[in-house]
Amino acid sequence: MSINPRQRTQRAIPRIQRRPEPLPPVGKTDEEELESARAANWFDVRRLIGGVFALYGLILLILGLAGSHHVKTKADGIDIDLWPGIGMLIFAALMLVWAFSRPTRPEPAETRGRGSGRLRRAPA
Repeated sequence: MSINPRQRTQRAIPRIQRRPEPLPPVGKTDEEELESARAANWFDVRRLIGGVFALYGLILLILGLAGSHHVKTKADGIDIDLWPGIGMLIFAALMLVWAFSRPTRPEPAETRGRGSGRLRRAPA
C-alpha cells in the first residue's frame, strides 16, 4: 500500500487554531493596567537607546571642545570628536522625543487580552 506524498505532508502539518477565549489581562483593574503601562515606559527601548546615545554624545562633545589642538587637527583639520558627538546628541534627542511623545498605553478594557487576531506563522 503506497501513500501519496501530498497526503503525507498534509497529515504532518498540524493545524493552528485560534484560542476560543481571550488571554487574561495583566492587571485586574484599570488602575493596575495603567501602573503596568507606566512601568513598561521606564524600560522602553527608545528611552534606553536615547539615553546611551546622549551619554556618549555628551562625552564626545566635551572631548571635542576641550581636547588638545593636536587631536583636533589630526584628521585633516576636522574635529573628529566634535561632529560625531553632535550627531549622536541629535539622534538621542530624536529618540527621546519619540519615546516621550508616544508612550505605551494600556489596552482598552473592551479589547484587553484578545491580541490582534492574526496568526503569525513561520515561512515554509
